[in-house]
Amino acid sequence: MRTKKTRDRSRLIAAAMQQIPCDLTVENVRLVNVFTGEVYPASVDVLDGYVVRVREEGEATEKPSARVYNGHGAYLIPGFIDAHMHVESTMMIPENLGRAILPWGTTTVCTDPHEIGNVTGVDGVKFMLANAKRSALRQYVLAPSCVPAVPDVEGAGASFGAKEVGEILDLPDVVGIAEIMDFVGVYRDNERMHTIVAEGDRRGMFLQGHAPMVHGKELAAYRLGGPISDHECNTAAEVSEKLRNGVHINLRASSIIDNLTVLLDGCKDHKWRDNVSICTDDVHAKDLLETGHINAVFAKAVKWGADPIEAVKWGTINAAREYGFDDLGAIAPGYIADMQLVDELDGRCPNAVFWEGVLAAENGVYLAKDPESGEALTFPNTVNMPQITCEEDFLLKAPAGCGDTVKTLVIYLENDGGRRRSMWVELPVKDGYVSLEGHDDLQYCCIANRHGSGDKTVAIIKDFGLKEGAIASTISHDSHNFTVMYKKPSDALAAAKELARVGGGMCAVKDGKVLDTLKLPVAGLMSPLPCKELSAEIQRVQEAMAGLLTKKNSLLMVAVFALPVVPGVVVTDKGMVDGFTQKIIPQFEV
Repeated sequence: MRTKKTRDRSRLIAAAMQQIPCDLTVENVRLVNVFTGEVYPASVDVLDGYVVRVREEGEATEKPSARVYNGHGAYLIPGFIDAHMHVESTMMIPENLGRAILPWGTTTVCTDPHEIGNVTGVDGVKFMLANAKRSALRQYVLAPSCVPAVPDVEGAGASFGAKEVGEILDLPDVVGIAEIMDFVGVYRDNERMHTIVAEGDRRGMFLQGHAPMVHGKELAAYRLGGPISDHECNTAAEVSEKLRNGVHINLRASSIIDNLTVLLDGCKDHKWRDNVSICTDDVHAKDLLETGHINAVFAKAVKWGADPIEAVKWGTINAAREYGFDDLGAIAPGYIADMQLVDELDGRCPNAVFWEGVLAAENGVYLAKDPESGEALTFPNTVNMPQITCEEDFLLKAPAGCGDTVKTLVIYLENDGGRRRSMWVELPVKDGYVSLEGHDDLQYCCIANRHGSGDKTVAIIKDFGLKEGAIASTISHDSHNFTVMYKKPSDALAAAKELARVGGGMCAVKDGKVLDTLKLPVAGLMSPLPCKELSAEIQRVQEAMAGLLTKKNSLLMVAVFALPVVPGVVVTDKGMVDGFTQKIIPQFEV
């Protein structure tokens, strides 16, 4: 349940009545009022981390505050709220996330730790909650709903049912159930998803959605099944249909997917957009360092043509109301004093960020005084692949008796890596294995369970753009098994050995030699390094991977091939999966 900041109402009332002085006044600002859409000169008085009064131009106070901060005519807007994100996708641990994004104006995030949940279970979620307390940034957690996403077609390091979800929901600062991505299970009303959603219903908690390309009767059934939001729209028509059905839309721009302009097109003709907010979903440290966080999505929306005042509302009060937070997202009496000063409403870095009424960042520099901890963070190695021992493990074995060729299901990428489709391709068979000889546009993909089950699948991908070598990752949504794209089995084996050695991460290999490795020893997902240092490592590995590719691919593109809750065909450790039916399908036509 959400832990609310304590307040002494009598003290706040006394301060508002000018009977006692406030802690802080931020003066000489142009206040953006998210309730009325107005912008006007004002001063804001703060006590005990709460706004107690907004004084318009000319209104004096009888009790001057202990500290006065001059805004020099800048806009004062509420701190941004990220309606949906995965800390693990930043590749930072929660405490370093706070130090990285608070200077960009984000003061609250609502996170789904299903990445670490899939690797280390409930203990991983508890780690995220505890570590978040080591820096300034309000980090609320939602209980992962799909660990694994679809149990019958993939293997993870843990499994959450209603019992585990209920246990997490009762922890402090857990505010709901995270993206309920088994949308088929919801609209078919299967027992697993029904009982998980019931745990949230029983506690009156927020139910977050994930419903790509779900429409018509299935959308109605999904909404009736509990989830109230969605961040997975693909078309403008999908945005419009979901808004018409009362679904809260999270406008998303991430390091993996950025179709923000399409999403904005979908809501531009709607008279009311109270059910629109902003999220980042998956953004890695390098992008956070260079372009920011919610402010970067805000900037893209404004550049597209969104009204900046309304865009402020999307990033603040609309997100707060989506979750039922009655003390966040605005600058008004009774609201927590999360505020930022910006010279222009264009997504630039704030001049100053106040978190709970304390100056926490200034001109891009983190200033908050974090609690000291003498405990060193240590993490067990979570990469366990007994099924990987030799090069032969990365060959695709042909069906017995198939002859010199075999028709193999090949996945190809539509729209530059978006939706995956499949087609039958007749390929040569040599020594009992499928060969890619003569097909430069094809490469192997192996998904190997890294949690000890021994499962693995070798498949063939078209047009990923790999010209030589191998790129590998233990970030592989959402079960986070070992994923490798490769031309030669020897390179794949070298990648597997390297990531097992370092406890997980990403690496690039050529001619059996490791070119570079991004070490992510925290569950094979995160680094203990701060943002700037981690960003430099990401840059190096990106460059090493880019040298193996014929086209530009996101660093995290390799990490989404095993996600069975997206439309199209994917690969998991258990086989080829149809994302629409969530069933394993044949790999060969015999």
